[in-house]
Amino acid sequence: MSKLIYLFAVVYIVFSFVGCDQDIDFPYEGKDRIQFKHFSTVNNKRIYADSVVFSFGLLNDTVRVDTAKIVMQYLGKGSETERTYNVMIVSDSTTAKEGIHYAAFPQEQKFRPGKLTDTLRVVVYRDSLNKSFANPTNECLYLRLQESEDFDLGLRGGISMRLLLNDYLSQPSWWNSHGGLGYFHPKKWRILISFNEDYKKSNCSFDQNNEGRTYARGLDNYLRNVPTYDDETGMRLYLTYMQEVEK
Repeated sequence: MSKLIYLFAVVYIVFSFVGCDQDIDFPYEGKDRIQFKHFSTVNNKRIYADSVVFSFGLLNDTVRVDTAKIVMQYLGKGSETERTYNVMIVSDSTTAKEGIHYAAFPQEQKFRPGKLTDTLRVVVYRDSLNKSFANPTNECLYLRLQESEDFDLGLRGGISMRLLLNDYLSQPSWWNSHGGLGYFHPKKWRILISFNEDYKKSNCSFDQNNEGRTYARGLDNYLRNVPTYDDETGMRLYLTYMQEVEK
C-alpha cells in the first residue's frame, strides 16, 4: 500500500545575522557533531524549525500505525564506519505516552556510514490521537540529543526537537496564497486532492494564475451540488461559508 507521510516542519523565520549565535568553531576539531536538521537557507536567510508534525490526517482510515521520520545530520569530516548517537525523551516536556501514542525505541541509534544525513524513525499509533478539527491539539514527544562515544553535540538549535502527533488536517501553507478557495476545511482539501493528487504536496504550485483557478471553480460547483457536512457541527459546507441545517 502506498502511504503518504504528511510530515511538515513548524517553522519560524530568523534572519541570518540573528543565527550567528548558533555558530560553532570551524573547522570542526575532535569528534563530529550530531544534530537534528533544524534549518534551511532561503535568500540568505535561515529558516529554523523547532518541531516536526506527523499527522495521520491524509492517510486512509485503515492505516492505524505508521512511522514518523526525523532527519539527522552531523557537522564534521564524516566516517566510512557505522557510528552511534544518543537520543533521549524529555519526560517533563512530553505528553505523548509510550505504548499508546508511540512505540518505545532505543536511546542508542545508528548513523549509517559514508552519508551526510540519516533518519530517526519513531513508530506512532493512531487510535488515541486527537481527530478534532474544531479543537485541535497535538501529543508532543520532546527529544534531546546527548553526547556519545562517536559524536559531540552540534548547533544549539539542533540539540532538541519536538515531534507533534495528531490525526487531523491542518491548513497547508499554500492555502491562502492559492486564492479562490475560501476558508480552510479538511473536507474541502480532500475534494481538491480528488481532483489532482498534487494538492497533497506541501509545495503545491496551483493558484489563480494556472489550472488552480479551474480546480477552485470545480470545488465551488462540487459543494453546491453535493451536500457536504462538517462532522462536528453538522453544518453544510459551501465555498465561502458554512450553513446550519434545518432540522
